[in-house]
Amino acid sequence: MTPYTRAQADAIACLDQPLQIIACAGSGKTQVISQRIAAILAMPGVRPSEVIAFTFTEKAAAELKERVLSIVEQEVGDVTGLADMYIGTMHGYCLDLLQRLVPDKFKFSVLTDITAQLFVDRYSAKSGLTSCPTTAKNGVLRRYLDSKLYRQVLSVLREDKIAVDRVPAGVIDSFEKYMALLRQHSHFDYTQIIRSAVDYLEGDPLEDDDFVRVQEHIRNDIRYVVVDEYQDVNPLQERLIRGLVRFGANLCVVGDEQGRGRARPIHRRAHTRRAETAEGDGRRGSPDMGTRRPARPDVRRPGRGGDVDRRPHRASSWSTVP
Repeated sequence: MTPYTRAQADAIACLDQPLQIIACAGSGKTQVISQRIAAILAMPGVRPSEVIAFTFTEKAAAELKERVLSIVEQEVGDVTGLADMYIGTMHGYCLDLLQRLVPDKFKFSVLTDITAQLFVDRYSAKSGLTSCPTTAKNGVLRRYLDSKLYRQVLSVLREDKIAVDRVPAGVIDSFEKYMALLRQHSHFDYTQIIRSAVDYLEGDPLEDDDFVRVQEHIRNDIRYVVVDEYQDVNPLQERLIRGLVRFGANLCVVGDEQGRGRARPIHRRAHTRRAETAEGDGRRGSPDMGTRRPARPDVRRPGRGGDVDRRPHRASSWSTVP
């Protein structure tokens, strides 16, 4: 069995309340959350399908899954339905959620970064590309030359918190053209996958049976949510996390305060304690491991248009006690 520091052992044993782990690279975060997931699966009455673990890359997901399976095999033994546990990216989870529970989304296909750019260029007028205003000399964006920039703008408008009244009307018009074109062709781009799932998680159940179906699934079938690299979540991804834990699911977020991005906390209160690294080289700081109570979710009533996600735009900052 892997030896753990006291703080790491405390984090692994914290299964009945929300948990935030802040630790530097090389401190054993992946091993800790793997052991914690295995401990969850060993609890009586817990089904693997009730556990979700998010990573930002498929490579990280494969590593986490391999570690969890190895620990379960060694320490827990046979676990029925282990293949039903989700360990992967937010995009993969949201796509599966939509195509299982929302009949209107069954036929939707996903545009990759390459096919999304080809899509925008092919329908340069209908996608709003060549009518989107810019401060450049020619006044509007250009086909091929500016399509990548245009797609970045489209993602920002869906991923971040935007003061819409400060966005030029021509940009909003182009955005609406693009969204209409996506729906017309039954396509998701990466940002739209997550945005669409968030719309169903936050929607008013009195307005649509699909809202009811998705939210009842989250209420009844999701009990544990783990988010790795939490410092990199963007506002849209944070709304997804809030939607998944709004009915009482246990939340564990793991992040690196020295990471490239900094994320706004998802909780209101915290009781934190210092922890020592397990694998550090002496030069790295000690991670904080603490528990927090989730904030009351900020539920808005979205339209049915929907919107999906890629590697986030980073904003805000970690806060020990916000």
